Amino acid sequence: MKNNDIPKVSIIVPAYNAEPYLETCLDSLVRQTYNNIEIILVDDGSTDLTGSICDAYHQCYASFIKAEHCSHRGVSLARLLGVRIAAGEYAAFVDADDWIERDYISSMLSCMEDADIVAAGISKGLPDEKRSLVCEYNGILAGKYVTDGERQKLYGHMLYCGAPYQFGVLPYICNKMFRKDSIQPLLEKIDKRIIDGEDAAIVYQYLLQSKKIILTDECKYHYVNHKISASLSDSEYAYMNASFLYQELYACFEKSEYRAVLCRQLDDYMRRIIWKKDPAAYLQVNSFVFPFDKVEPGSGIILYGMGKVGNVFYQQIMQTRYCRLTAWADRESRLFDGAMGTVPCILPDEIKEYHFDYVVIAIQNKIVVSHVLEQLISAGVKEEKVIIPNL
Repeated sequence: MKNNDIPKVSIIVPAYNAEPYLETCLDSLVRQTYNNIEIILVDDGSTDLTGSICDAYHQCYASFIKAEHCSHRGVSLARLLGVRIAAGEYAAFVDADDWIERDYISSMLSCMEDADIVAAGISKGLPDEKRSLVCEYNGILAGKYVTDGERQKLYGHMLYCGAPYQFGVLPYICNKMFRKDSIQPLLEKIDKRIIDGEDAAIVYQYLLQSKKIILTDECKYHYVNHKISASLSDSEYAYMNASFLYQELYACFEKSEYRAVLCRQLDDYMRRIIWKKDPAAYLQVNSFVFPFDKVEPGSGIILYGMGKVGNVFYQQIMQTRYCRLTAWADRESRLFDGAMGTVPCILPDEIKEYHFDYVVIAIQNKIVVSHVLEQLISAGVKEEKVIIPNL
């Protein structure tokens, strides 16, 4: 089959100071089993060797790789520049520090058929991890959402699917395939002042204009956490950003026949955005704050300590449902009788019998914390799984 007999897919890669990992990303793109692709690299005013790497790949694969350079204007404008010159019927986006499996494009396209969007899962992990990475899936069941009733069901849980950090449809732009002519107008009009949450602003508006939506549990896009946060450092602008994001989505949702359920979900989503920046302000506390920045949303944790700090953390976990509390541990079993809720209360020796992602030490005394850490490590708990909050 000749290339012009099958749809062309444009893969757009915005890149800013991505020198350490860009080649890994691009190697995964050029090795795709689907052979009618074009790769558009957009160097967003990088100050390292990112631009040179883009040019080198263009020279080596000139038949299907383009390299564009612009002044640093942010990921939204870089994606827009890529889409404007894209020639494909379909568009996919890959971040420069991530990578995709060899059959990612062919797998997504096989789901596409005549749909407007395919939304997959996403694999997450740290650089150089040899073990299997953790897959994050859409909260809504995989399948086709075509009829009015099916789409209504999807829209009713799109941003909020049972808990503040559980999305019905994941908000990321990078684990999806779009129709190029449909995604471009949204990229043109999106408020470019939004620099945190811009993916959600695009994805949820696109879903609302889609007639056929495909959700799949395929997990072939690999997000790599390089511990370099793209979140806002300017507290004042963080709240301005949240305002811009809210206005963008609210204006769209208000026009929808599903506005009642969408606006309720939007309120929960915006709490999450504010929460990410300043959990203490969100929770209206002035004492101890659970280490939201060190714990992945939805993680299973064991809370170690049933004193004052532990009780504050317990209340914050229950209030926010940020993570799953697997058990509550303390060496003083006499505290178990007065414990709140139905979470199992256990002794430290029992921790190894439970499945968990993290142990959070809810103790203020630094000497005691050191002893607890030593005991956990000697019991076989990996140190990287132990979270010590800044108290």
